[in-house]
Order: sequence, then C-alpha cells, then structure tokens
Amino acid sequence: MLSLDLSTLKEAATAVALGLMMGLERERSGFERRQEGPDQPFHRRAGDETWERHGSLGARTFSLLTLLGWISVKVGGESLAMPIAVMAFAALMIGLFYFETSSSDRGLTTEIAALSAPLLGMLLTRDALLAVAVAVIVTLLLLSKPWIRAWIPRLQREDLTASIQLLIVFAILLPMLPEHTLDPYGVLSPRKVGWMVALIAAADFLGYALNRLLGARRGALMTGLVGGLVSSTVVTVSMSRQAREDPSLKDPGQVAVLLACSVMGLRVAILAGVVGGLTLARPLLLPMAAMVLVLLGAGGWIYRTGAMDATGEEVAVRNPFHLKRATAWGLALAAVLLASAAARAWFGDRGLFVAAGFSGLADVDAITLAVSSQVRDVGLPASSAVLAIILAIGSNTLAKAGFAWISGGRAFGLRLTALLGGSLAAALLVAWLQAWVR
Repeated sequence: MLSLDLSTLKEAATAVALGLMMGLERERSGFERRQEGPDQPFHRRAGDETWERHGSLGARTFSLLTLLGWISVKVGGESLAMPIAVMAFAALMIGLFYFETSSSDRGLTTEIAALSAPLLGMLLTRDALLAVAVAVIVTLLLLSKPWIRAWIPRLQREDLTASIQLLIVFAILLPMLPEHTLDPYGVLSPRKVGWMVALIAAADFLGYALNRLLGARRGALMTGLVGGLVSSTVVTVSMSRQAREDPSLKDPGQVAVLLACSVMGLRVAILAGVVGGLTLARPLLLPMAAMVLVLLGAGGWIYRTGAMDATGEEVAVRNPFHLKRATAWGLALAAVLLASAAARAWFGDRGLFVAAGFSGLADVDAITLAVSSQVRDVGLPASSAVLAIILAIGSNTLAKAGFAWISGGRAFGLRLTALLGGSLAAALLVAWLQAWVR
C-alpha cells in the first residue's frame, strides 16, 4: 500500500520539477520560432503580451508525463505491467499529436523528449540523482539547437573522422589492451601507455575543437590560450615568424607565446596530478604556480605597455588527432618510459634527470607522464619527479627560446628569452625551497 509521507511528496514534486524544466524550454523554443516567422500555430490574446500555442507539448504536458511515469512505478510496485501500459499510452498520444500537427519542415525533437519524460519519472523511483542528471542533459541538448546549427556549417570531414577515431580509442582499443607489464622494470604496461596516449590525444583534440569553435583571427590572447592547449612550441614558431614579417606583431606575438607557455604549465600540472595523484600534485603545485604567475605577469606587463592593436594571422592548427600519429607518439612514450626507468636503475636519480633533459627538448608531456606513472607504480620519490619535470620544462623552454631567436630575430627573441628564463628560474627556486624546508 502506498504510504504518504514527506519523502514521497518530495519525490513527486521532483518528478513535476523535471517535467517543468524540459517543458519550459520547449515552450520558450516555440515562442522564439513564432517571433521568427508567422507560419506557426500560435495565438495572441487581445491586450496580453504573452503568447499561447494551441496543441503544444509544453510545461504542463511534460510535468504530467513525468508524474505519470512516477505514479506507474509507485502503483505498480515490482510489476512491470503498469509502467509498460503507461509508456504505451504516452507513445500513442504523442504519436497521434505528431501526425495531427506535423508539417514538412518539422522535426521529432519535442516528441522524443516527451517520450523520455515518463521514463525519467520511473527512473526517479530507482535513482533520483541519475534521473536529475539525465533530465539536465536532455534539457541541455534541447537548448543546444542554435549552437549546433551555427557550428555545423563549419564542420569538416576531418573533424568527424578525428572524433570517431578518439571514440574508437576510448571505447574499443583501451579495454582490449593487457594490464600486465612487459619489461623488467615494471613500467611498460600496454594499458597504461594506451591511457596516456588517449589522455594527450584528448587534450590536443580539445584545444583543436576550441580553436575551430572560436574561429580564426581572435588576436594574441585567444591565440595563446587556445594554441597552448595544442602546442606552445607551435605558437612560438608561428608568432615568431609573423613578428619577423611584420614588426608591429612583436608585442602581440610575445603575449601569445607567454600565454601559451602558461597554459602548458597548467597542462603539465593537471596531467601529473591525474596520473601521479596527490603524492605528486602537492609538491608540483607551487613550482608550477610560480612559473605560471611569472609568465602571466610578464604577459600582462607587455599587454599594458606594448603596442597591442595590431592583429595578424592566427596560428593555423590542423586537427591534431590521427591514429597513426597517436601510435607513433605511444611508441615514443614507451621509449621514454623505458629509458627513464633504465637510467634510474643504472645511474640513480641523476640518470633520470639526464633523460628528462633530453626528452624535454622535443616534448614535455612524455616525460611528465613517465615520471608521474613511476611515482604511482614503482615508488619514485615525488621530489625527484618534480625536479625531472622542471628540467624537462627547462630544456623545452630553451628550445622555444632558440626558435624565437631563429624565427623572430633578435628583437623578438631577446626579451622573450629573458622572460621565459625568469619563469623557469622562479619554478626552480620554489622547488629548491620546498626541498630545503623539508
């Protein structure tokens, strides 16, 4: 027998609220369509500023559907007969409504959302948090129509291909990889390497997607922030080349490089924390924060005092995710894992630092992930991992300074080298102070 108490009333109110959330979005969408064109089934009341749509699936309908689904489970108990009957009735009514009001340019979005409403009411009785989360996701999907329509014309086949490849890696390839290690040092696990490759590929793809969504020619600030997610080295080389061709781009280009390096520092800290855990995240946080603050302060100083009105060609970033490229990166990462583990086994921490310095000339992510996994799996001291990461960043900073001098000339490279060196010195100083205090 159904007991009436506060928790039951709260659950019923939640069912109504979920329906209201979706239904109000649908009604608002209908109002916007009415304002765009007169050929919609709306009626305006005389002397009233509100719009009323006849025969619509709106807030009240959605609320009743979610409440009906909730009632079907409460009344039916463990039996599925009542929920099935309610879903059949809802599908019949929604189908009849669609055929009565359908037109050549009308979709099924509202009707599909309405079919989900009673299911959400049923789910509410089993897992309230999941039901609320799903309802929010459904509402966000309904709200996303203008954004999707604005983005679709810019979508390229390469974007779809890369998205599908990324899904294949996460959903199919990663679960198939074995977890046991294949080397005498216990660091080379195919599953672990695969996750690291997928992590970097996802970060690169995110940076590329932001670049595509925000569009080109957004200026030095957006170039540095978005380009830094893909590659701070790419930003350095590109902005150096542009500053050499157009001297008015020297200050904007330097700001873009400093912001890209700041994003790189944040990216390294996040990757190390995700892979190495809090054991590595805590001692790495302050050195990375010092480096990023110096870079941001230098960028802000140039932004306020320099000539920032010039706008140049933004960094052209191609889609960074390809299975062949990711596989090659995975092999390189495996080599770095083995080299750093072997160097530490043969020469102690000094060997690891040498490997970090050479690895950082080409890429910081590989050595970051390598030492982070060793902190978690083979007991590498967090202080040694922090120093190895900073050394890798140092060699990478030297490489970018060299690119700035070669591609941008002395005027572009001199100040940038000094500022990048200052940020590196700040990170080393804070890391040394941490080690000395402990």
